[in-house]
Order: sequence, then C-alpha cells, then structure tokens
Amino acid sequence: MEGIEEFGLDVSGLLAEMAALYAREDGDSGPALMPLGGIGRQEGERVVDLDAPLLGHATREIRDLLKRGTPYGLGVRDAQRAVHLDRDRCLVLLATAVEAGYLTAPEDLHEPQRCYNCQTDDCEYHDHRTWTLTPAGRSLAHASGRKPSTRKNADALVAKVVKAAQAINDAPDALWWVKEIRAVGKYAEDDQEQLLHVDLAVDLRPLLDDPTEQRKAEQRLRDAARDRGERERVWDMAGYGHWRTRLALTGRSKVVRLFRPAEGLDGPVLFREERDLTVPAVPSAPYRRPAEAPVEGCSWCGRAAPSVRVAQRGSALASSPVALCEQCLSLGWTDGLQYQGSAQVWAWPVVRDLRGSLPQSPFHETGCALCGREDAVEQPWWPGDDRDGSGGDGREPIVLRLCTICPGLLELVDAPGHEGWWCVRHQAACLTGMHALLRRRAGVEEVPVTRKARKAPRLTPLHQDVLARLGEHGALSAWDLARAPFSQDHQDYRWWQVRLAHLFDHRLITPVRNGTAEDRELVRTTSEAERDLAVRLRALHRPGPVWDGERVVEPAPPAGWAELRDQAEQAAALLDQEALQRREDHPVPEAVRGRWG
Repeated sequence: MEGIEEFGLDVSGLLAEMAALYAREDGDSGPALMPLGGIGRQEGERVVDLDAPLLGHATREIRDLLKRGTPYGLGVRDAQRAVHLDRDRCLVLLATAVEAGYLTAPEDLHEPQRCYNCQTDDCEYHDHRTWTLTPAGRSLAHASGRKPSTRKNADALVAKVVKAAQAINDAPDALWWVKEIRAVGKYAEDDQEQLLHVDLAVDLRPLLDDPTEQRKAEQRLRDAARDRGERERVWDMAGYGHWRTRLALTGRSKVVRLFRPAEGLDGPVLFREERDLTVPAVPSAPYRRPAEAPVEGCSWCGRAAPSVRVAQRGSALASSPVALCEQCLSLGWTDGLQYQGSAQVWAWPVVRDLRGSLPQSPFHETGCALCGREDAVEQPWWPGDDRDGSGGDGREPIVLRLCTICPGLLELVDAPGHEGWWCVRHQAACLTGMHALLRRRAGVEEVPVTRKARKAPRLTPLHQDVLARLGEHGALSAWDLARAPFSQDHQDYRWWQVRLAHLFDHRLITPVRNGTAEDRELVRTTSEAERDLAVRLRALHRPGPVWDGERVVEPAPPAGWAELRDQAEQAAALLDQEALQRREDHPVPEAVRGRWG
C-alpha cells in the first residue's frame, strides 16, 4: 500500500470504488479494505442456497452440472451424468442455461452433425459439441452452500483469534507480531445476529526495524520451507513469515476474513499489544540461497551412478545425506518423498528391465544382487501382481540372489499362489523397510506423519435403492445395473461401478467369492453379523508381510484367530450361496438397449 501511495493514488477511495463495483450478491461484500496478505479470495467466494430452485432444478444440481465444465467446455453426455436426464431433456436444460447466461452455446449447434463412426446424422454417442462456461457460470460452479454463523459462534471464533495473537506475540521466533485487532464490517454491528463472514482488521508489525533485513529473514524462511518439501503455493505478498502468521491467526477458516487497517479506521478494539516488540536489526551480508552440494553415488544400490538427493517430506532436502539413482528412485518412490531435479519416476519400466538384466549382470558379486546386503538368498522368485496374485498366466520364476526387501521393490514374491492383496502388502512392507534402512544408515530421524482417515462418501437415496435391489435379486453386477430398465442412458457399467465403490467404502456390500468364474463381478449385501466378525478379525490380526525393524516377515496369527476366520468364511460362503440362489429365483430384468447401452 505504501508503494502505491507514493504515486499519489487514493488507496482508500480506490478500494471503496472497487467494493461498490464488485458487490457480492449475498450482500456481504466486506469492508473497503485491502486483504491482510495483499491477495485473497474474499470477494471471489459466492454463497448460495443449494436447495433453492434454479432452472427447474435444485441449485445443487445446476452447480454440479457447471462443475463438470472443463477449459474445453461441457458435453451433452457430461451433463447427463450430472443431472440424470435423457438426451432430449438435457439439451433443453442446456438451452435454458444459455438463456440464463451461465453457458455459451456452440456455434454449430443447429447444424447437422455427420457421425463417421456410425455413418448416421446427429449421433448421440459421438456428439462432440461443447458448451463453454461464462463468467457467471464459473462463479456458480465454485459456489459454496455453507450457512451463516450465529453471533455466539462468531464470538467464539474471535476469541480463538485473540488467543492466537497472544501466542504469536509471546513466540520468540515469530517474524511478525500483532499490534491491534479491530472488528469491522457486519461483525462490528451489534444488531447483526446472522453473519456469513467475521471481518477483522489486523495490524501486523515486523519484528525487525530494517526492511532489508526483514526481507532477508523472510527469504530464509521461504527457502527452508521449500527445502522441507512444502508444495509451491501462493503464499503472501509480504513474505512467507507473514503468511505463516496469518495462518496461525485463523487457520484456513472460510468464515474469518483478515484485512489491513486503514488510517482513521473505526471499530471496536478486540486486542491491543501495549509493548513494542520490533527490535533493532543487526546488519548482515546479502542473502544467497545455499548452493546444492553434489552427491557421490546411490545410497541403496551403492553404485557410482548419477544420483539425486531424496528426503522425507517435512525434512531438509538440500542437506539430505540420502541420494538415489534414477532406477532406485523409481523402485522406492512414494508420495511421502521429495527429490531434487526432474528425473522421471516410473516404476514399471525399471522393474521390467531389472528383472531381465539382474540375473546375468547383478549390481554386486556377493550379497543381494540389487542392494548388496549380506542377508540374501538365491532362489526362484515369481512375479506378484496386485490383481491376479503370483504364479498366474504361466509366468516362469526368476532365479535371483535377493535380500528380504528387494523382492518387493522388483514386485517379486517367494512362491506362487499368493493372492493380490498379499502382494500389495508385501510391496508396501518392502518399501517401508527400504526407507527405514536408508534413514538408519544416514542417521536421519523419521518425520512423524499424521494421516487423516479418508471420509466415506455420502450415501444418497440412489445408494439405498441399489441396496434394496440387491436384497431383492440377491447378487448383482455393474453390468446388471446398467442393463436394467431403471438405468438411464448415461448410466453405463462404469457409472454404476463408482456407486458400488461407495457402498464398498461403507462395507455394506462384498464380492461373491464362492461362485463360479462367471460370478466374479457379482456383489451382495453384507449382514450385521458378517460386518461384526470382520471388525473382530481386523482388531486381532492383519495377515500379510510387515516390516519388523530388521527384515520383512509374515507374523503368525494369534491364538483363536484362525477359528474366527474359518467362522467368517463359512458364514460368507453360506450368504454367497443364498445370494446366488436368490439371483436365480429372481432374475434381473434387462431393457432393450442401443448400440452403446
């Protein structure tokens, strides 16, 4: 703001004019102040009532329809999947959206479309015409449906902001401190009980009195964040430390909005720091980003091959003592790692090449052929597929001298007959062991990672209808649902597979495992007793290989687990037979479909 005022511009007047020009439709445009970080989405957020009618549908459906619009546009079949209409009614809806100003119709909308695949005119299966979103359509596509907060909840949020401001001012390593917080906007009006946003004017002051030294400190913090693997994002116009301070005040709240205070700003004072926490800066040399030191070789295979530094996300990368060559990087890559450079990480080509070359040209003459560890055994190894398991399709074993970790990196297992889930767990255990050994050799501590549990999808009346049809027919597949009379044109088997996956996430259905090969894709509902047995089994023991800190092993199950598993398998087999018998007694009706139905 100070740089703008040097040119003689009235910043307050300019902001007031912009606030009036781009007023929000919900009436909560906020004060005519600049966002605290200099950038923000305060005026870009749009809040709507998702249950209100719009274009003959709920606003939620129209928003979801517009969400499917890509930079290239929105196709008819994309729209059908969003609003669950046939093609003719969907075209009417798209025309209505064009009239309402949300979409722009294609130029060749009314011209005959010759399909060279089907040799017909106006083919509905190869209609590549697209409707593009207008600015109003893009705004509605990103609209939120959250409800206003009460004054009581707003006061509780402000109390948390004030407490965070006190903690920031008491922190010895903070680059910014909070001088004052004032209530502005509708929150400053006592008669406002329903608040969509809580607007606060926060006066942030730098820790150092020299702007040059303050910028150097900001750059050090930002480089350290990049070194820890924080993904690139738009942080703050004032610097990384300023952004971290804003984040410490409000987190990622969509309700609280922070602004810079203007001269002569009125509003109730919520917090004021009586101390002056700005300190004199000590002059220092010009800051330069630390240069990347070269690495000598690969930390896993031990070869003197070109390698890049690798570190766990959250730890320093530029000074990491762990380096991997391009092959070992592809073998040991997970989302929890970061690496320097732009090497291509693709595991399957490396696995395929090493499976063919290591038997004749091992990396080491003694020990493991890949990593050189001494606890290696030469024996046949079978390719392990995460879907079909090991030993299928007549694939021959590979004779290699490997340790307990490297087989999983090469997607190999020690015997045929392992199921796909076992191969997946084996590969995960080997990756865990590889990373643990690399950290142990380099003397690097593991960064604790808190993984959030994946939220199960929301169940809709359509999911309940699927469960009811499963109860009626016993066992169904995605193909059965796509061929049924109630299935619409856009609801092909892939569409139904996604809905069945939602039910799998809630453990409400399970595959039919005790039928013939033709019954492989069938699913049935699970019983309460069956789900309870599954929970007890998972609590007692999870079968499959694990990393025990020294090697990859498969622990033996505890006493009583095998009997409980047999009980669960017998119950599942009985339920499978009942479902298949019900399917035979109550066959699934099929509707006459077109070429692509």
